[in-house]
Amino acid sequence: MKRQIINCKTLVAAPVAIGLTLSSVASIGSAAPAKTVNIPVPKAAVAAAFNVALSSTKIHLDNFGPKDGTSWHKDSSYVQLPNGAQKAFPISEFTFDITKYRKLRYYVDDVNTSSIQATINGSSIEATAQFESQGEEIKAKCIRRRLGKWNECSLDMERDIHLNNSVLSMSLTPVAYNGSISYANPKVDFKTDLHIPNKLCQAFSGICSKIEGRIKGELTKTIEDRLTNGLNDQKVRDKVAEAVKKAPSISNYIEPKAKITKITSQGNNFVVTVELPN
Repeated sequence: MKRQIINCKTLVAAPVAIGLTLSSVASIGSAAPAKTVNIPVPKAAVAAAFNVALSSTKIHLDNFGPKDGTSWHKDSSYVQLPNGAQKAFPISEFTFDITKYRKLRYYVDDVNTSSIQATINGSSIEATAQFESQGEEIKAKCIRRRLGKWNECSLDMERDIHLNNSVLSMSLTPVAYNGSISYANPKVDFKTDLHIPNKLCQAFSGICSKIEGRIKGELTKTIEDRLTNGLNDQKVRDKVAEAVKKAPSISNYIEPKAKITKITSQGNNFVVTVELPN
């Protein structure tokens, strides 16, 4: 029997004969690199997507409840975040000495934000919510001490307070997040004007500045801190990213399977860097 001899030169040259190299043979079956492109997306389209993502955000202020002794304090305030989660928070009872024997106690009565509107401010998203106006938003109750005991009393003048021009603003920096667009560096600002009845101010010297300073100061800090803490929650950022990716104003420019890796402000557009699927 004759032994068959294999020509090694022929074997080595075989790939070359069919137009391949040894290096290309080794790379057969490996994934091709993803294609990266920059897509200009109008800032108005991004703002519209954030309108959708933030639409469920709400602030509810209420610490006014049924009478319990000489108090009407009952906490039921909350912030509702973009992911639908409600976070309860307390608002203190505001007590002011009118005389040695008489006090006023103030409570916030069912104050809510209206729908949120997102717009563009330079490279930031500015989301603004007005508060519904329903008249006397801060209720006053009078108590007085007689024979060593405190009880409810009447005060024959207007003493409730109006919250006017109340606005809640959120400044958000759009960033690439989980293959979509979410936000970073949330900043919350609450502004309001307290309208205190003139007769109360005239009857009790100095009381109005105390009322305005304390109520406005505490409400502002509480609202800003609670909403900022909520927006810094990773689950909230996740939900916003999910909603933005699905929003029609974004999907018109970026296909759902594309992975967003960067977003840059440029004139009237955000330049969105994406990796396209193979």
